[in-house]
Amino acid sequence: MNTIFKCLKAPPTKYEWGGKGGEYRVFLSAFLLLLFLFVAPISNRSINGASNLYAQQPTIVNGLKSALIPGWGEISMGNNSGYIFLAAEVALWSSMFYLQGESDLKLRQAEQFAINRANLRSYDLSDEVRFLMERYNRSGFGPGGYNEFVVTTAKTLFPHDPAAQTKYINENLLDESIYWDWGNSENRVQYRGMRSDSIMFTDYAKAVSGTIIVNHIISFLNAMRVGSQQNRTNNLTIYSGFDLEMRPFVGCVVLF
Repeated sequence: MNTIFKCLKAPPTKYEWGGKGGEYRVFLSAFLLLLFLFVAPISNRSINGASNLYAQQPTIVNGLKSALIPGWGEISMGNNSGYIFLAAEVALWSSMFYLQGESDLKLRQAEQFAINRANLRSYDLSDEVRFLMERYNRSGFGPGGYNEFVVTTAKTLFPHDPAAQTKYINENLLDESIYWDWGNSENRVQYRGMRSDSIMFTDYAKAVSGTIIVNHIISFLNAMRVGSQQNRTNNLTIYSGFDLEMRPFVGCVVLF
């Protein structure tokens, strides 16, 4: 059991468990923990009633089946816990597709909003420019503009060096072909919110994909555990009868 609990920790990614969306990941971890706690008693009941037919395949074969499709190996051994892993797999994949779809929808909404409100000629922009659009009201030299910020920064960094100012401006100034103007901060903030929502849903989808991997691992370990317990059960033979003096007796044979 200790081995299974250690596997509940998903592989680390660049997304931290805290911050925006952290509550969703904590919920997924709690879900897996409850899943295992619920599966354990069902597994024990199913093992006791399993027939020899289900134990004919080697344990490792059923373990690999569960690693491929969670629950497959357990179901092959007549263990009802496999249906829980299989249902969890379907639910997790459905959630991931839904979350990714929501992310794509928010991104398309942000794109259309930018074209309509920021007077964009085209949304075929780099991620760096889209990042700047979230933080500056316009691209040019007007108040709140990115190019205006570059000029101000150059004068602040090199107050007595015009050559250094010019060099800094030339290296960081946006080309005239890149243009946007939100008109007001409210439009910019709304655009940033749409893009943040898209990133959040993508973050959720990646968390679910990690949970899918964990579900495969736990199902594999559970199938191996079920197979081992069934093998121990099948190698135990209990018999009873009467000896020559008609005294009742009970005996057992354990095959190692």
